[in-house]
Amino acid sequence: MTAAGKRAARVAAQESVKTRRVREKLIKQWESERLSFTSQALKETTDKIHKWIADHAQHRIPIKEKSNIRLFNQNKDPAAVSKKVKSLAKQLEENMNQLRKALDAKDF
Repeated sequence: MTAAGKRAARVAAQESVKTRRVREKLIKQWESERLSFTSQALKETTDKIHKWIADHAQHRIPIKEKSNIRLFNQNKDPAAVSKKVKSLAKQLEENMNQLRKALDAKDF
C-alpha cells in the first residue's frame, strides 16, 4: 500500500467536546458577522471613511510637492532589462542572423 493509501485508510480521531464547542462558537460568530454586513452598515462605514478622509485632508501632502513619487507614465521610464532577458534577446538576434544568412545563401 502506498503512503497516500495509508493516509486515506486512517480514520480521524473523534472530535473532543472542547473542540466541538469552540468550532460551534466560531460558526455562530461568523454567522453573526455575516448578518451584520448589510447595505445600511456598508453605507455607514463608507460615510465614516469619507468623513475621516475629509477631516484629515489638511494633513495630506499634494503629490506635486513630493519629488520622489512618480506616477505611471506609460513606460517612458521602464525598468532596467534583466540579464536573462538580455541574454535571450542576444540569442534570438544571433538565431535570426543565422536564418537570414541561410536564406540569402539559398537565394529564393
